[in-house]
Formats: sequence, C-alpha cells, structure tokens
Amino acid sequence: QELADKLGDKLFSTDGRSMSEVVGALLDQGGFQVAVGESCTGGLLTGRLVDVPGSSRYLSAGMVAYSNEQKRSVLGVEPELLNVNGAVSEEVALAMAEGARRLAGADFGVGVTGVAGPGGGSRAKPVGTVCVGVVGPAAQKVAKTVQLPGDRAMIRSQATQTALNLLRLTLLRE
Repeated sequence: QELADKLGDKLFSTDGRSMSEVVGALLDQGGFQVAVGESCTGGLLTGRLVDVPGSSRYLSAGMVAYSNEQKRSVLGVEPELLNVNGAVSEEVALAMAEGARRLAGADFGVGVTGVAGPGGGSRAKPVGTVCVGVVGPAAQKVAKTVQLPGDRAMIRSQATQTALNLLRLTLLRE
C-alpha cells in the first residue's frame, strides 16, 4: 500500500491485469466507446484492445491510416496540419484521434503517429519519436510526445503501451 501511495496514478495494476485489461475495465465501467486511429503501430493498438475478452462492449473501431493521404482522406486530418507540423506531431495525433472518434461515433478517440524505424528519422524527429493524442467528450484533449528506445518491434510495442496509458489517465479524470 505504501508503494501504491507513492506511485499514485503511475501504478496501473496491483492484481496482475495488463494495461489493456485495466483500460478495458475503465471504458466498460463508464459505458464508454473508444475508436483508434493508428499510423506507426499499424493496428497493434487495436489488437491489444481486442485481445481482452468482451472488448466489443467498448471498442468501436480501429483504423490504420499509414500514409499522409489516408490520414487526410480517412481520418480527416487537415493538410495544413501535416504541412506545418509534419505527420509525427501532437497536433496530427490529436486530429487522428478526433477523426477516428467522429467516424465511429465513439466517446473517446486515440491517435498514434511516429517514427518506428529503422529509417525515416531526422534530427528533429529521430527514430523512436512517437506522438499520442486522446480526445474525449466535452472537448477533452491531451497529447504526449515520447522518445522510445529499441528496434521497430519494441518501439511499436512501447507506443501502444504509451497510448493505452494516456487513455487510462484520461479515463481516470473522467
């Protein structure tokens, strides 16, 4: 209990549940639906949500919009956002989240975009740069940029954990 008190909302499970299970329970308890717009994770985030039995109660949709054209045409990301901020930005992650939420008619949307590598990085946005956005009811918006270590598989896996955690923290405030 002392450790839980010190860690606060950084501790997501004391009973062995995965982050996906914890997030699923929060969504289910609140009666919320979530939709996901993914780029660098390529469906892995949606897959983690689907791994939890009963996820059909709270997972509305998962959309992979890998190219900038698909981010625009499928998720409705404004071309100017992509031109000014680049595809790997908090602004685009939030727009992807909002687009997924709107298309699915969900309460919450999650957007993930980044540079999974091994190529494609730059000095400003090196391999491992991942941006996550969560949008919810009442114009809730929260975004986070992280620099993740490892190879492509590790970066993609950590990106999903980062996205699930940001959604968890947003749900806890709900």
